Amino acid sequence: MMKRLAATALTFLLAALGGGLFALAGLPAAWLMGAMTAVAGGALGGLKLRLPSPLGTAAFILLGISMGAGVTPDTLHQMASWPLSMALLAGSVMACLYACSAWLERVHRWDPATARYAAVPGALGAVLVLAAESRADLPRVALAQSLRLFVLVAAMPWLLDLVSSTPGLPPRPALSDPAGALPELAVLVGVSALAGLLFQRLRVPGGVLLGAMLGSAVLHGSGLVDHRLPGWLLNAGFVVTGAMIGSRFAGVTLASLRAALRPSLESVALALALSSAFAWAGAWMLGLPFGQLWLAYAPGGVEAMTIVAFVLGLDTAFVGTHHVVRFAGLGFLARWWQPRRG
Repeated sequence: MMKRLAATALTFLLAALGGGLFALAGLPAAWLMGAMTAVAGGALGGLKLRLPSPLGTAAFILLGISMGAGVTPDTLHQMASWPLSMALLAGSVMACLYACSAWLERVHRWDPATARYAAVPGALGAVLVLAAESRADLPRVALAQSLRLFVLVAAMPWLLDLVSSTPGLPPRPALSDPAGALPELAVLVGVSALAGLLFQRLRVPGGVLLGAMLGSAVLHGSGLVDHRLPGWLLNAGFVVTGAMIGSRFAGVTLASLRAALRPSLESVALALALSSAFAWAGAWMLGLPFGQLWLAYAPGGVEAMTIVAFVLGLDTAFVGTHHVVRFAGLGFLARWWQPRRG
């Protein structure tokens, strides 16, 4: 028990230090990126790190509450454009799957099963279950998937800052009466947590985060709740989320990392280029922000891409819904597309 507590404390301390250093340097998405980078470095360095799953659940609830508070009536107006955007999403997913798997198979000589499952975007748990039924190299698939998520979370804020103007995360007003706000905040946290856990029980992809966001959006949109969580609590959620992503590299050797690094980075670059092309097309046809569409089409996980959208001040409901739909479609596509044994 003491060893587990020490590993958890070390993980959170490392993540907080990394986030703080990135924030002092003025880097984009500092608390998320800094925590992710520091914990990944510690894991690769052989440190015994641990992050209990209830801590991750709590972080997703806090972030979902803050996201829901920012859902505006404009989100409802944009829903009319979602069907066409979903069609572009389907085209982007298919293009990325075929191009990335072909690149890994033909250029880097990965076997077909490993190449295909490494190319499936943002569904690590489901992919590994399916890959276990094939002849795929499971450690290589898991490492390629983890590298892609790490690169996407690290690169997307920089890339979007270069190619588009994003408003950034709006400043969070301080609570004028913290003591008086406690009953309202208790209702907000309780309802959002129940909604998140319900979505998780229903096995909705990213259920805790999206359920909490929906609960918060309903409470704020109806006027029942007016207060928001303090900024330090929001940053703590970013730190825990970054630590969760970085901890994926626990147990990875430097030799296996070097072997998978170049193919995985090239595959990510190819997927980013293809998804950006579909995002440009969507921005031209629908009149929506390019950055919002690119994050919605990016080959990352539901939680990670929705949180990055939140950090950048983009429409989290739009991005999160697109990734849920993509995840649901991938379940059917991956089974139809999986190589046969032997």
